[in-house]
Amino acid sequence: MTKLIQMLAAGMLLALGMVGCGKAQPQRRTDYPDNAFAEVPQDYFTIIQDGGTVVSVKYETKDYTGKKEKYEKTALVYLPNGYNQTDADTKYNVFYWMHGGGGTEKEAFGGVMSDSDYKNMLDHMIKNGDMEPCIVVTPTYNNKFNGDATACCNAFWQELVNDLIPAVEGQYNTYCEKTTKSGIKASRLHRGFGGFSMGAACTWWVFENALDEVAYFLPVAGDSWALGTGAGGSRPDEATAHLADSVRDKGYDWEDLWIYCGVGSNDTMAGPNMKPMINSMKKEDFSDVFKWADNFKDGNFYFIERDGGWHDYNTVYRVAFNGLPKFF
Repeated sequence: MTKLIQMLAAGMLLALGMVGCGKAQPQRRTDYPDNAFAEVPQDYFTIIQDGGTVVSVKYETKDYTGKKEKYEKTALVYLPNGYNQTDADTKYNVFYWMHGGGGTEKEAFGGVMSDSDYKNMLDHMIKNGDMEPCIVVTPTYNNKFNGDATACCNAFWQELVNDLIPAVEGQYNTYCEKTTKSGIKASRLHRGFGGFSMGAACTWWVFENALDEVAYFLPVAGDSWALGTGAGGSRPDEATAHLADSVRDKGYDWEDLWIYCGVGSNDTMAGPNMKPMINSMKKEDFSDVFKWADNFKDGNFYFIERDGGWHDYNTVYRVAFNGLPKFF
């Protein structure tokens, strides 16, 4: 809580033109839809004429797994309908989405100027007022110098903070007025990160290491691997304690972060590891960090098990459909 108070104070100073960008950051919302699961309307997967646009952004990064060689990467960027680059007064929240094992940055959107179920769903959600218009970025953890997906996911938070966020939010109209370290931290309430399967493991590492920069998290079908692959199932209390301590060590508590996550009931790959960790997160010992609530006005943590869902994007769509409106 201490850091959130400090950030709010910094926002007041920004409004006075004393530090940073010269503008105060809007406060986070205080009203939320209930967290209970709702099915995605089937027509949300159809193409609409006034939908958003998928473009690409190139950025320089380096191998954060050890060798430090620099190289260029590409991420896809969904710009909602109505986005106008010349309208600098209209700001957008940003949600970063990480693909699963064996995927690429094209997994969710298909490619530049493409349509996909994920894009179509976002188009309908924004058009129908389910959530605010936001920018959605799909990077890849793939690393040309290291083929170990686990190692790449473990290290990706550094690429996110140092390279990807500056490249995206420095180019588009976001709440990040300056892509300095302090500017990125000041705008954390307008940034989320999520992922599927291996991307969910990546999400928990981002949670553990980049809480200063990201406030909202949406892991689907994956537990934290900080203590080893599948530790959420084999060592749920220890895995949860590790995550909780990472929050406490940064001076945050449950009022400073939000987690909406889920898995399919038929997902025999991720469910046996994710569900024990989620049950541990509900324990009183961790309530200062993870506060389960049916509405985010009362807490910061919710989990859904999609009945009949498998380890696939049909489950991803349902979790994202329910979770994103609680963020933006």
